[in-house]
Amino acid sequence: MKMITSTKVLALAASMLVAGTGAIDAKPKKPSGGSVSGDLVISKVFYNNMMNNEEKAFIMANYIELYNNTGDTLDITGIYLGVADNTSSTSNKFPYAWTAANMKESHKDKIALKQVFQIPADNTCLLAPGKSIVICNAAENHTLVASKAPDLTQADFEVKSEHNAYKDHHNANVPALNLVYTNSASNTFLHFMSPGPYGLVLLAADSKVDTFEEDFYRDQTDGDKFMMVPAYKTIDAVDLVEHSAKTEPDASQKRMPDSYDAGWMATTSPGGNHGEALMRKTAFITPGGRTVLYDTNNSSVDFEVTTDLSIRTYGTALAGLSETSITIPESGYLAVKMEKPFFGGNGVVFAYVNASVNSSDFAYNEFAGDSLLLMSADWIAIAKPGTYKVFYSEAQPMLRTRSTSQEWSDENHLELTGGKKNRTIYKFSNAVGSVGFQRVPATGGNYNMADFADGDRLFVSLTPTIVDNFKATFGVSDLDFIPWHGTTPSQIVDGISTVTLKPASSAIFDLQGRRVDGKPTHGLYIVNGKKVAF
Repeated sequence: MKMITSTKVLALAASMLVAGTGAIDAKPKKPSGGSVSGDLVISKVFYNNMMNNEEKAFIMANYIELYNNTGDTLDITGIYLGVADNTSSTSNKFPYAWTAANMKESHKDKIALKQVFQIPADNTCLLAPGKSIVICNAAENHTLVASKAPDLTQADFEVKSEHNAYKDHHNANVPALNLVYTNSASNTFLHFMSPGPYGLVLLAADSKVDTFEEDFYRDQTDGDKFMMVPAYKTIDAVDLVEHSAKTEPDASQKRMPDSYDAGWMATTSPGGNHGEALMRKTAFITPGGRTVLYDTNNSSVDFEVTTDLSIRTYGTALAGLSETSITIPESGYLAVKMEKPFFGGNGVVFAYVNASVNSSDFAYNEFAGDSLLLMSADWIAIAKPGTYKVFYSEAQPMLRTRSTSQEWSDENHLELTGGKKNRTIYKFSNAVGSVGFQRVPATGGNYNMADFADGDRLFVSLTPTIVDNFKATFGVSDLDFIPWHGTTPSQIVDGISTVTLKPASSAIFDLQGRRVDGKPTHGLYIVNGKKVAF
């Protein structure tokens, strides 16, 4: 899952900490690779084909859907979609296929891609919270040919292939998804492999795909090549294994290491043309009506098989939400220990602090309360004084954000052991006028030991190098207090902690330049000169 956060590394200037940018909702977030963190997710894949009204195999209606699983607007301009090596386990080429197991031999922690497509990088494309984009080969109303097929006339991107199967079925009103890499001149369409194996991966827009190495089939020296993509550029990935009359789905067919997708998914019926799609489960619905999809980086857990091929439709919520509240004191800061994955209401920001071993910088990792499901952990809540609702998810077991460097002492007496030797301990202070980290006196002269009073349990432990750097910057011999310089309550707009997609005064136009009155339907539109997906 991809981490949506405003991470502000605050450099220490002469005698003061220089604060970072302003409120964290300053601009749309751009999904970044490296963590498979859950902001932009592959939410629905129809690749199994189906039968048309004449009981003939029908491949035209396949599609992929990408979903903004956060409460933030995402800038998806230039995002890449990769298709993994789909050599069937029943093929005589299978011993040479780039399965996850075979990749460990010479391309560890990478995926072998046969195709790479890109959302156009020359026009800004924004995706609103809880909305999706649909990608296909033929953006037509396929219900006219196959009654159970999806109507794809409202697709957002179409691969404009000149392949005989698709060249006469393109929709001039749907923008092109660019093909930037293929391992075969005949593969100019988005290759949906039914009944598998198959794999999809989203790559960050800053991926330099032209610099990635290529290789032939395993142990081969000629023929088709594959692009070897490193994990650190991955936004999301789904591993779809083969289910044929000859081969039951199993993990040996996986194309991706567990760091991309810890599980795998397959259709329930062997073979193709059964009209089955894979759909991400619905974890819960927010009080504001936004659907939050399941995402644990394990397709075996996250997905289910459906015969509802309609675009932008999802299942019922697995479980509801339980509601609690937090009361922010006069200082605007509160240390909280969240027992389950959660999200907050508008107007509250949750933060944790990291410190680099080799510098004197603090990094404030901050999340808008309603931007996405946050992990159960120790947090610092920031807001104007008052009471705010917090909702626990009773369905989704986890969200993969980084572990916090803040810790919570469960005992009055704390002793750091193991790899945390020679640390200096600072407790979080939210006293009015002195919000930050106050040094805790050593117990018996031992800087690995400290005593905490009730209510003073949240702390950070700093290495001697970090403390020395702070001292040098401040010009002091004894560093007693480190002030807070992350987001402040005054920087949070009243009642709002997320991005608003469109100012109320902005006019909306369709791709033909016609003004749209009222609420637009799903699709791409022009707002302030930029493409926006609704």
